[in-house]
Amino acid sequence: MTPLSAAELDDLGQAVGERLEDSLLPALTMANRTGELDELLRLLGMSDLLGDDGRAEVRPTKVLVIGDSMTSEGKLRSIARRHGIASDDLECALGYDELKHFNFAKLRNSYVYRVVLVGPIPHSTPCKRDASSAVAEMEAHPETYPPVIGVEDANGLKITNNSFARALDALNATY
Repeated sequence: MTPLSAAELDDLGQAVGERLEDSLLPALTMANRTGELDELLRLLGMSDLLGDDGRAEVRPTKVLVIGDSMTSEGKLRSIARRHGIASDDLECALGYDELKHFNFAKLRNSYVYRVVLVGPIPHSTPCKRDASSAVAEMEAHPETYPPVIGVEDANGLKITNNSFARALDALNATY
């Protein structure tokens, strides 16, 4: 192959960079969630993106609670604080009608959300793609979305004080 000119090499570098950016994002997301981000960055020759202790600096912190809730947002925040989650790290979308228009796309490839706690939501929501619901879409693509934990009581999805506390216990035990 004939060597490329500087302009051609620059164009090729941009094209390769764009493709790598698109293909690496799901891998980075999954590695971040599984605690293997530091190893992936080392393999890519990007160890300089690691902190002094050899660990990657990027960690999602926010917990998103979505669903029709039987309890107030203030009470949920109080329960979350007792489970070690800062008020700033809790984001809520609690109204059933509000969720009909909730932008689930903001969760795709997000480094912000540690987990999504899900109560009852409408099946017909934006960004569900071919899945039966947005939650089914998130669960079908764990490499692209944050982990999902159902907030449920004995009868199914339901956000109450007790079911929310149990979901936070599961979160703290798993993630």
